[in-house]
Amino acid sequence: MPSLPPPGLASLAARGRSAARTAFGVVLTAALVVATLVTTAQAPAAAPSTPTGGFGPPVNAMQSRCEGMSVASHIVFLGHDVIGRTTPGVCGSAPENTWEWASVPGSPVSGCGKDATTCVFKADASTGTGYAVLCINGSYTQQGPWESCDYYGVPAKGVGVIEGHVTDKDGGPVAAVDITAYGKHSAGAVSGPDGFYAMQADAGSYRVLPSGGPQGKSTPSYSPKIIDATAADGATTTADFKLLAGIELQLQFAKSSVPANGTEVVNGTITTAEFGKPLPNVRVQLEVMPGETAAEAVTSAPRATVCNSGSRLWPTGTMASPDGFPVTVTTDSTGHYDLAVTVGTTPGTWRLDAWAENSDGTLSTDTTAASETKSITFTRLGSVPLADFISEYDLAAKSTKALSQISSMPSVMVSTLAQVTSTAAGGTKLGGLAYGLVQAKEGQSVIVFSAEKPPVIDSAGALPTTFAANADDLVIDPAEWTGAGLPAKLASLQAALDGGLLPRSPTLTEFDSGSPVAAWKTVPHNEIYISSQSFEYLGWGYAGSGAPGACY
Repeated sequence: MPSLPPPGLASLAARGRSAARTAFGVVLTAALVVATLVTTAQAPAAAPSTPTGGFGPPVNAMQSRCEGMSVASHIVFLGHDVIGRTTPGVCGSAPENTWEWASVPGSPVSGCGKDATTCVFKADASTGTGYAVLCINGSYTQQGPWESCDYYGVPAKGVGVIEGHVTDKDGGPVAAVDITAYGKHSAGAVSGPDGFYAMQADAGSYRVLPSGGPQGKSTPSYSPKIIDATAADGATTTADFKLLAGIELQLQFAKSSVPANGTEVVNGTITTAEFGKPLPNVRVQLEVMPGETAAEAVTSAPRATVCNSGSRLWPTGTMASPDGFPVTVTTDSTGHYDLAVTVGTTPGTWRLDAWAENSDGTLSTDTTAASETKSITFTRLGSVPLADFISEYDLAAKSTKALSQISSMPSVMVSTLAQVTSTAAGGTKLGGLAYGLVQAKEGQSVIVFSAEKPPVIDSAGALPTTFAANADDLVIDPAEWTGAGLPAKLASLQAALDGGLLPRSPTLTEFDSGSPVAAWKTVPHNEIYISSQSFEYLGWGYAGSGAPGACY
């Protein structure tokens, strides 16, 4: 344990922490500093008065992401222990710490040594009507200098303390609330950034009332309105209050039902308010498919991406390694946040939950007012079975002009099929099917699948035939078209597409294994992979075909 500084150095604390460090002649990697903040003049030592007011001013107990530090209690009576404890942060569970102090704490002292996670000492002097601030700080980290602080007050001898917290309906702290105790001698205090307040009071009965606080279109009200409390010498009594207001969140979508055609975009807005006024800069957690796991939200639920200004917010990760965990956004200076949902091709009910966070990062406990879940129904386009794709395609190509833009180029083939399927142009009956670009051994290909059963993708980005959902999907690979066994006019795949004479296409199982299929080349071990890591095709939206605001 480091040695205590001589009494003469204690006065250096008044000139600031840096002066004390200089006097110690120590370059700190971390320091524990005890500095008493006194807001009123101290009475002469010969005739001390008994303070009966609140501790103050309120202290903002900042905490570093590197390592946190907190005291066991904000109020410590004379002769009791002040206990400081560190909490792990991004710098690791036990950063290198050298603890020192700029003013002499009460003795005995335990902990407080190099790499210690606790520091304990006796409170042997009152802090008057001020708080003492306890800090641990350091500089030798990749994050640079950091500091974490907490505070405590030591009441005078012969008084009690009325203390408590003021919170809102969200469970978050409410600052700047006036708390007054009426009794033998009135006392008062103001809640701090963490909602805590404390006041010293002579022994006796008091009526404790909150007032003031956040202002809006109406006067703040609290529950309970009054608390009867009894102060006792050397003891605390608690009087907690709840502000009958909090964050009010609304989530709205422009549409509640759209076709699952891979091109729709549904605009939405999140608004946050308090006391009927816009509440800006509120962090909001967005969770897709609440009640399901993060994995289910990106694999078995209807597919849709959540976007803002054309950039994807959710899901994170990649198509091969999707992350369906909640994300956090922040409302703007007017209390608004705009989002857009890019709809995929998988029908079903898609849900989004928006849940406001308190200023301390915790989720609001007022789930009635501060969170909302809305759903959008992605409706089926039809029920054509996958096995009927070839016959329905050939019929449409022969009888209508709807497929006149079809091309053997995979990207154009997908966009044309997607448009015709969505609009049922010319009476085309392909509803219930969906399409995607994939990568095969010899180049880009098209996969056709049931919209209700999008392909399963493994962590390598492959579409293994070991998954039942993939086995019967159809593959159209221009590089493997031979036309063998067909009339000469069908020597090209384009001719077969234009004429509505497309023969049976290989299933994914046949394609992968190299099983012979008439008019198609046999390529053993011809595995199929996704063509992009973005969330496009294969149940998600058709890239480049979505309405404004779409993202993939």
